[in-house]
Amino acid sequence: MNPSNFFRLFLIFSAFLVLVLTNEVSAQQEKHIKPPSKPIVRAQFVTKNGTPIIAVAVIVEGTTKGIVSDANGFFELDLSEFTEKKVTLVFRHYEHALKTMEVVLKDLPKSYGQIKLADAAFEE
Repeated sequence: MNPSNFFRLFLIFSAFLVLVLTNEVSAQQEKHIKPPSKPIVRAQFVTKNGTPIIAVAVIVEGTTKGIVSDANGFFELDLSEFTEKKVTLVFRHYEHALKTMEVVLKDLPKSYGQIKLADAAFEE
């Protein structure tokens, strides 16, 4: 094999190798790109003493969109259908005072930790 053929073969092989490695790196980078996150609110309802509150209704104010907290007081609400910058969540439970919370959608997904609900004050 003469040197000029060897050099041409070397250039072709090198170009092929660069293309393969470039595609491999691009494929690996695509795997590590996070998909857009959904605007999800998560929290747990508890009493002042830290006891979980079950069956708290969580409703987006002015809509019928909502969910009920589970047996441990947790809820998770997907707000992806809303286009406003902010929504107000209304928390209702028959033994506790009504509470509202404003949520900024661009800050989601977010866990709000524990939300304490005060006992309802009934006047006679």
